[in-house]
Amino acid sequence: MFVIILFVAALAVTWSLARATPVETVAESSNTQVITAVEREEQIVLLSAATQGLSEETRSSTLFGRNVPGSGRTEFVQYSYSAKIGIEGGEVSIEETGEDEFLITVPEFIVIGNSDAEFKTVLDNAGVLGAMTDKIDTADTISGILNEATMAKEVIALNQGLLEDQARLFYTGIINGVDDNATVEFAFN
Repeated sequence: MFVIILFVAALAVTWSLARATPVETVAESSNTQVITAVEREEQIVLLSAATQGLSEETRSSTLFGRNVPGSGRTEFVQYSYSAKIGIEGGEVSIEETGEDEFLITVPEFIVIGNSDAEFKTVLDNAGVLGAMTDKIDTADTISGILNEATMAKEVIALNQGLLEDQARLFYTGIINGVDDNATVEFAFN
């Protein structure tokens, strides 16, 4: 009788263990945001430049100043975003130079921000000894891509003429809306 009870107990324990998940992952996350300030801006977006690219970063370990073969890591990040380029509207100077004549001085073009940013790691590869090398920080790569100083040099230089045309069109429309006989000249910094 004792053997039957022991057998039934063992069968019950086996059945309950089979139904239980031996390893379970429980994840929780929290995100709290507080808006601490709202600031008025006088920025004017003149152009939105859609950009696509592929960023490559490679690292390897060194031993006594020499690269360790097989220790390399490579990461390719595919990206796309739209850079918003314009001017600080508060820095624009409109000067009346004569009757129905105006000189508009436009400040340096700036990157105001970006939108529609998408990033995707398309390759993350490590050599045989890649564990010796620090992992590549994808967040740093993305920050470098979206760095406004870098973005400004590239995107503004490629679109300088178009930005000037757009500024002329924008401010000529405003001036001619008030005085359609006005002559408008521009100076770009």
